[in-house]
Amino acid sequence: MTILVAGASGATGKLLVEQLLNAGEKVKVIIRPTANIPDTWSNNNNITIIKTNILEISRNEMAKHLADCGAVASCLGHNIT
Repeated sequence: MTILVAGASGATGKLLVEQLLNAGEKVKVIIRPTANIPDTWSNNNNITIIKTNILEISRNEMAKHLADCGAVASCLGHNIT
């Protein structure tokens, strides 16, 4: 099963993704194009990284990302500014 994590580059999202990867799960992450991610994610075959602004994903594009997913986790938040 693949799990999609939205907001994966935030504090909570990173922790969730690490736990999922450590459990051997396949993970898709949606992160901002400017987001910083752990180096280990770039070298892990169990992760698919989607760099985009989630608000710019069309309904059809999101349906394609979700097609093989059995679960979705939202870790979306906001920056305190």
